[in-house]
Amino acid sequence: MYRLIALDIDGTLLNSRGRLTDATVAAVQHAANRGVYVTVCTGRSLWSAVSVVQRLSLNAPYVLNNGALIYDVPFNRARYIQHLPKQLAKKSVKLFRSLGLHPIVYGPLPEVQYFYYDAFDPDNNSFKDYATKNVDRVHKVDDVSNFILQDVTCVSCDDHIERIKAKESYIKQQLPGTTITLEISPWDQRYCHVTVMPAGVTKGNGLRQLSLLLGIELAEVIAIGDNLNDLEMLTVAGLGVAMGNGTPEVKEQANYITTSVDEEGVARVIERYIP
Repeated sequence: MYRLIALDIDGTLLNSRGRLTDATVAAVQHAANRGVYVTVCTGRSLWSAVSVVQRLSLNAPYVLNNGALIYDVPFNRARYIQHLPKQLAKKSVKLFRSLGLHPIVYGPLPEVQYFYYDAFDPDNNSFKDYATKNVDRVHKVDDVSNFILQDVTCVSCDDHIERIKAKESYIKQQLPGTTITLEISPWDQRYCHVTVMPAGVTKGNGLRQLSLLLGIELAEVIAIGDNLNDLEMLTVAGLGVAMGNGTPEVKEQANYITTSVDEEGVARVIERYIP
């Protein structure tokens, strides 16, 4: 019997139109009614996640910011929190600039209320769409380094997939003591986000921490995702499920592949495994 379902948001819960379907909402409600914990395990921040999952019957703390934060929304308190030390954040900014990449700095947890950039590629529609969707949070500044006054959530950048993957090994080599996470952009799949997180912070470790808090074995967990930052989450869960629209790497790692997000793949999994 599965006791916890952990759901990615973009490309998993939200369809290609950025919406939750009635069937997905009903399936999550069914699981909750059966006594199963249901939550999100996402790269999104608290503010961003809450804004899109209000229709869902989520009944466990959220795993946010790729596992850096576990937040109990009804009680408005953090249960687990890990920041990127400011010296590593500054080193990350310097490294990205040396590689011709444009760093983005995210403020401290738990709210991550603002993020900062000082330059971007004008042809990068992925970043422009992201900034437009977060117009109340994004700030153009003269130098992002000047806004690293304390430990932060993370430092990231956004560029063509081929460029990011070609530089991935070097970035990891130059930033020991961190976790480097890749995610295909949900706004333009020619682009990839690379994010510098605190050491050991992943969605998989976030799921481990949540399971401990709830007193649940990882074998009792279903994790559902579609993107590169979901890989470890699918590995640690008792049942790792890839969406039909997932990346080849995610599908290869999964125990089970459901239908695509536009075919309500999450609902199909719940129907199959939560009678």
